[in-house]
Amino acid sequence: MKKIVIIGAGIAGLTCGIYARLNGFETQIYEMHSIPGGECTGWDRGGYHFDGCIHWLMGTKKGTDLNDLWQTTGALSNKTAVINHEVFSRYEEDGRFVNFYTDADKLKSHLIEISPKDRKEIEKLCKALKALGDFGMPLDKPMDKMSAKDGLKFVAKNMSKLRLLSRYNKMTMDKFAQLFKEPMLRRAFLSYIPSGYMANALVLTMASLHAGDSGVPEGGSRALAKRMEQRYRDIGGAVFYNQKVKEIIVENGKAVGLLMSDGKQVFGDIIVSCADGYATLYQMLGNKHTPDVYSKLYENPKAHFLPTCAIVYMGLNCEISEAYRAIEIKRPEPTRISGVQMQTIGLLNYAYDSTMAPNGKTVLACYYEADYDYWHALHQDKEKYRQEKERLCSDAKTVLIERYPEAAGKIEKTDVVTPMTYVRYCDAWRGAWMSWGDGTRDIPSYHSGVLPGLDNFLMAGMWTLPPGGLPGAAAAGRFAAHRICMNEGIAFKTR
Repeated sequence: MKKIVIIGAGIAGLTCGIYARLNGFETQIYEMHSIPGGECTGWDRGGYHFDGCIHWLMGTKKGTDLNDLWQTTGALSNKTAVINHEVFSRYEEDGRFVNFYTDADKLKSHLIEISPKDRKEIEKLCKALKALGDFGMPLDKPMDKMSAKDGLKFVAKNMSKLRLLSRYNKMTMDKFAQLFKEPMLRRAFLSYIPSGYMANALVLTMASLHAGDSGVPEGGSRALAKRMEQRYRDIGGAVFYNQKVKEIIVENGKAVGLLMSDGKQVFGDIIVSCADGYATLYQMLGNKHTPDVYSKLYENPKAHFLPTCAIVYMGLNCEISEAYRAIEIKRPEPTRISGVQMQTIGLLNYAYDSTMAPNGKTVLACYYEADYDYWHALHQDKEKYRQEKERLCSDAKTVLIERYPEAAGKIEKTDVVTPMTYVRYCDAWRGAWMSWGDGTRDIPSYHSGVLPGLDNFLMAGMWTLPPGGLPGAAAAGRFAAHRICMNEGIAFKTR
């Protein structure tokens, strides 16, 4: 059986490796970091665990196709506890608040109580949430390999849902917010999903929460990635860490191997890059096989919304109960920080997961929008970069203590993440933790990962299935393995 060499032990790479092994291929994964997971990760600081990724995981409900994928890859098992929240997020301003209940009926009653004049729009939204909870994600085969019959079958099955969703598919979050007459509701929705995204991101997320299909696995992101790595190893996969790929070796129009940064060469029959898209196309392949659709996107980075952030994690020597998983707080005055003018600031409380902190202690995180170019410029001067991180940390402590006065004098451990952190550890283009989210015509809904003029190669991951996220990355990894089976004339096995 042929040997598949995979770049990147993130969620896409591990998923591709697992499905390739299930179909009998020899596989090797090469990862630049020392642990699996890519951006699905977490780290320990002074007895606290700071989770760097999962806020919710679509596919936690048993019986769905996506849950089957997570079960197959070991990301979830019958032993994995999943935490579901009554209130997913809360928005606060001037003594008033909006609770985003995960239950659509509770949400409807609450929003109408806040703004009776928006009843009609609220009822439309909540009707969509209840209908779209089991909309799911088509995983049967790579999307470009779906026949007209497959497409018609999917449409027939989901006709009423597609009709409800179509209203939000081409609507930006800014336009969605303007549907509501109450200004606080507008601000609350934009604090939930940023203005750069399409409104369908909000609707599908809230619908999945209503269906009980977007919980948080206990142990968080790093634990999930380690379970996947163990599953991959258990079925005979090999993974090598601290191995950064410098170049994909191409001979006579075929990808044949990898040149590592230490000069070592690795060869295989098929090369799959589940690494960062820009790094793959422009660095490892020298921009010799970049499809036009990606040239337009990567060479015009400010033309399309790309999410990045800064985060201040705080370990507290006290308990702060998790009444709300996340709180978005309207600042008294707009504040320019992290390179962005911000009206709100987000606090995330990890008390819902006992593995994040020792007994009697709590982890909270303060989330900031971020301007990559601002942080990139600062990073050229280490002292200025350090000072801005300290400024961010000071602001986060102030926000935390104003909201939770009991935290005063109890913050014993902090850590600051910036867009440059994502670059450093994951080679993430412009510090992005998801791909393009604006849903405009220039953004491919799916790319096969087949590159012009290059055989025996596939690209997979969040850049091939925008806007990405863990489900998108995993689906892309599975599609890559399935495509290889199809090319080899092998019936694709999922067990």
